[in-house]
Amino acid sequence: MKFSRSFLDMDGYIQRNLNEITCHEIFQIKEDFYDIVESLCGSTANLTGITEMLIFRLMYHLFGMNGSIESKTAQYRDTRLIIGNRYIGKNGKYQEPDIVIEQGNKICYLISIKNLLSTVTPTANEKESFIVQELIKENGVCTTAIQDLFRIENIRYGNNSGFSSLTVVFSQVPNRHERAIQLIQNRFNWHQFLILENNHNKFIDELMDRLRFKQPYCL
Repeated sequence: MKFSRSFLDMDGYIQRNLNEITCHEIFQIKEDFYDIVESLCGSTANLTGITEMLIFRLMYHLFGMNGSIESKTAQYRDTRLIIGNRYIGKNGKYQEPDIVIEQGNKICYLISIKNLLSTVTPTANEKESFIVQELIKENGVCTTAIQDLFRIENIRYGNNSGFSSLTVVFSQVPNRHERAIQLIQNRFNWHQFLILENNHNKFIDELMDRLRFKQPYCL
């Protein structure tokens, strides 16, 4: 019995429906997978990776890639699609963004992926950040949206100072987290959020709009 068949079928579905698949449909694929796992073992508490895999494969097909993945990287000409690579931050700490798109050894686009947003306690490094301090002051609490922005901004310097970034959130965002999203998007014009659940727009259209791709399927 080949369990891999299910994943290959899912990947084939994404490829065939790339231009039509909606944000909510992508959310539903994830939900269906989680529902099966929960029915088999009673919990999805330690289940990770499916959200990153879905977005990575969407990007892989978006750029017309068909080669193998080597060292976390898919490559087409001078464009590299990388999952889980490590970068040294301005504060000397390593960050591991979910997905980056590089050209000429330079990050052009970065995608961070969250199943949901929540309230968190900032780490010592985050507490030292002026950006985090200001956002918490305005928002009232620290959220994973603020935490995510800090980690992305930490590697936005030097050769990588000009990339656009996007946080993809699978689950609907509670009202208490909307304020943090709006604060970030208003202050940092290079970063956007994309909520998938109940968003019936085409994923490809939302992606192009928020990451400001020059034209579809092309960097």
